[in-house]
Amino acid sequence: MRLKYSLLAIAIGLVFFANAQSVKGKLSLNGKSETTLKLETNSVVQLFKEFKTGKYKLQFSFDGDDLPTNIYNEKIVFFEFITTIKKDGELVKSITRKQPIPYFPGDMGIPAEAFDFVGLLAEDPQEEEELNMIGTMPEGNYQIELAIKPIGLKGEIKPLTINFILRKRPGRSKY
Repeated sequence: MRLKYSLLAIAIGLVFFANAQSVKGKLSLNGKSETTLKLETNSVVQLFKEFKTGKYKLQFSFDGDDLPTNIYNEKIVFFEFITTIKKDGELVKSITRKQPIPYFPGDMGIPAEAFDFVGLLAEDPQEEEELNMIGTMPEGNYQIELAIKPIGLKGEIKPLTINFILRKRPGRSKY
């Protein structure tokens, strides 16, 4: 009988431990975890402006179990921000921010600058000589995945996938 209670206590402890210090949540753009943008130009600056003026709103929400607290009894979780860009199905670049960012549990808006997609989209090493094309993206099918990973905790934040198709960039002026 005593062995039965001991095994039950161990099983309950394992279930509790498995759920300890974990997070779950999602990242969304205008309420969706996967979305397709209809961009009117190939301008990275215009895309950034649409995030800054609120046309596109990044929302981050998470909650957790048994989250650690700081000396002020605040629950804070540090996260890595990962940006992955693919063009025409090929990986262009994947980058993780060097400095983690702390967040409190709950729902919050986050700026586009938390990720590095604007700067990565502005880079086009094949076109560096064409200064008048700076800040424009070449034509193609783009997929941007924005992911947030907790540091030192179990669980996951559902990533955000943004898709868009760009037609040919405007040509160079012939003056």
